[in-house]
Amino acid sequence: MKYLKLAVLLLFITHTACAQDYQTKDELENQIIGSWHLENSAEDRIIFFKDGTVKRSDENGSISADKYEITKDCNGEKLSNKNFFLKIIGENGISSCAYIEGINYDNNGIFSLMTKNQGKIIVYKRDQKISVK
Repeated sequence: MKYLKLAVLLLFITHTACAQDYQTKDELENQIIGSWHLENSAEDRIIFFKDGTVKRSDENGSISADKYEITKDCNGEKLSNKNFFLKIIGENGISSCAYIEGINYDNNGIFSLMTKNQGKIIVYKRDQKISVK
């Protein structure tokens, strides 16, 4: 009986540890809307609009406007399960992708990505003072 209790306890702990709170595409599309800045650089901003436009600005004042989408398919790579790419499509039609690690919209929102090529983690913080419509 002790072994059965131990086995059930281990299964419960394993299940709880492995469970993840995945976000749906709709949740990600709603939560991404707004202004974000790099965790370590308030001047490097990215603003997502509902119409699929993204504007980026950096510390030098350089501004770019592109299109974006949240997708499971990017440049031939397809994701399964509940993972998504952030795909940025430039004015020249060239796209770049990053894996969406997650968006925490509450409080001091955090938006994290992992670059596709290098596996570098990029963390953005939500700008509380800027509203986007």
